[in-house]
Amino acid sequence: MEKIVPPNHIGFEALPLATELDEEIIDCAVAFIKPQGGGPTTDHIHEHDHLFTVISGEVEIMIENQPHLLKHGSSLRVPGKKLHSVWNRGTTVAKVIGTSLRN
Repeated sequence: MEKIVPPNHIGFEALPLATELDEEIIDCAVAFIKPQGGGPTTDHIHEHDHLFTVISGEVEIMIENQPHLLKHGSSLRVPGKKLHSVWNRGTTVAKVIGTSLRN
C-alpha cells in the first residue's frame, strides 16, 4: 500500500495497514507526522473512535480544546463524537499507530 495524505492535514502521511479486521476494528494505519504537522486543521467529529499509540516521538491530541500529550509507548482512545485533532509539537517526526474502532 502507498502512503496517503488525509484531507485537511499538513505534514501528515498515513500508511494504511488493514481494513475491516473484525466487528470492532474498522481500519489501522501508521501515521508519519512532521514537526508542527497534524490535523485535521479544524477539529472534527465522527461516529467511530480512534485508538492512538505513539511508537516514536510525541504528539498532542486535542479533545474538546483540551490537550493530551502522548509520548513513546503511550496510547489514548479518543471518542469520535468529541471534537478532536492530533498534532506533532515535538522536533522529530512522530510515528503513531491509529486504529479506528466502532463503539
